[in-house]
Amino acid sequence: MTDQVDKLKERMFLFLYVHAQTNREININTFKRYIYLYYLSSNFFYRNAENIVISFDKTDITIPKFDDILDEFSLLDYIDIEKNSLLINDKLIARGEFLLPHHDDNKTGKFYELYKEIKPFVNLLVSYDDQLIFTIFFSEPTFQEANERGLYHLETSNSVLSKLLTQFKENLQKSNIDDYDILTHWMDFILKNYYKEVSSYEE
Repeated sequence: MTDQVDKLKERMFLFLYVHAQTNREININTFKRYIYLYYLSSNFFYRNAENIVISFDKTDITIPKFDDILDEFSLLDYIDIEKNSLLINDKLIARGEFLLPHHDDNKTGKFYELYKEIKPFVNLLVSYDDQLIFTIFFSEPTFQEANERGLYHLETSNSVLSKLLTQFKENLQKSNIDDYDILTHWMDFILKNYYKEVSSYEE
């Protein structure tokens, strides 16, 4: 369990570090949804993806140790927690720059590889606003299936999202298409169909 928590901590740190490059503030629930979507799609993007168990509570999720890690980051003065927002401090950025030297000859090691993995994922998610991430989160097939089946816990290795993305890629004729283009296509599809469905109800 300790090893799993340490890996989650690394990922949360890097998510915040990358996010701070464009915005020093992030809603806590939005951040949690970023982490949720990251873990659910990890088996599609990366081999030997980490598996965590997520708890469901109808309209929300619980990621084990998520709040404890935020509290630890706060104690380290990496972040300030104000109501529902996280404010990313200079200390976190300085620590990130120390761990991720910008000299090409120092760009090695597992931590840097993890940074290269997380950076494009965060940059994709921040291109959508909070409300759209909220929509994607509730329209995500794994979340929907869990609610329909009345599940309270889910292992991310069994993600419906990862399976659908893989199936979609296998059906494409262009095998060199970027995986992030596939995820973007899926997110846009979810949003387009969600709003189409909402509009039909309103009529």
